[in-house]
Amino acid sequence: MDLYKIALEAADIGFETASNFMGDAQIISSKEKDIKTTADLAVNEAILNVLNKSHIPVFSEEIVTLQYHLPTLCWIIDPLDGTYNFSRGFPYTSISICLWKNEKPIIGVVKNIFNGMTYSTKAKGGVFSNGRKLKVSDVDSIKNATLATGFSSGTNYSTENLLNVVSFFQKFKKVRAIGSASLMISNVASGIFDAYYEKDIYLWDVVAGLALVKEAGGKYLLRREPDSFKCEVLATNRLIFEEALIELIH
Repeated sequence: MDLYKIALEAADIGFETASNFMGDAQIISSKEKDIKTTADLAVNEAILNVLNKSHIPVFSEEIVTLQYHLPTLCWIIDPLDGTYNFSRGFPYTSISICLWKNEKPIIGVVKNIFNGMTYSTKAKGGVFSNGRKLKVSDVDSIKNATLATGFSSGTNYSTENLLNVVSFFQKFKKVRAIGSASLMISNVASGIFDAYYEKDIYLWDVVAGLALVKEAGGKYLLRREPDSFKCEVLATNRLIFEEALIELIH
């Protein structure tokens, strides 16, 4: 069974389903910084129908669970990464699908549902976007680097936390935020951005993108909070990873 092809098929089916909700995501709940839509649920079901053919467990943003210890092998998906963007017509929302094995992402597929742009990789297979092979940038100092970041629905918005994060942002030449973690990390893999950092982001938002960064020649740090799916994530090209990590620790 070709699990990479299954992941690509699932992303394609999810894309077709999402297209039915363009212009009308159908918001069903809005709580604090998060929203849920009928589109999320429909795309989630469409993806599950494909992935279930693999007989591998699936963990999704739309499947509520308190089982924080993941199996040795499982799918981790976000049917719509950037739901708020989708509801407003801001063209940065993706389907994110990852095959997770032994605490590492080994297959990653990220598909922008507005334009169909697909980023994909399997272990030692390179990273491709619509047939074009990708690699991370060669920027060698964070003072010349573009950092992609965001503030997820799970972000700690305390003044102390935000000031600590901003002090890290100030080390970079430019900072960009587009509201979809998986697409921001995909742009690190493609060399458009040089680094991505986010705290209190969820595992399903980032793992597919991290597979892309690794196979495109980059490096990443993934720290999970205890008994939670929240994470702290840094992903960069190899030339600035250590410098960024030192600044982050400080």
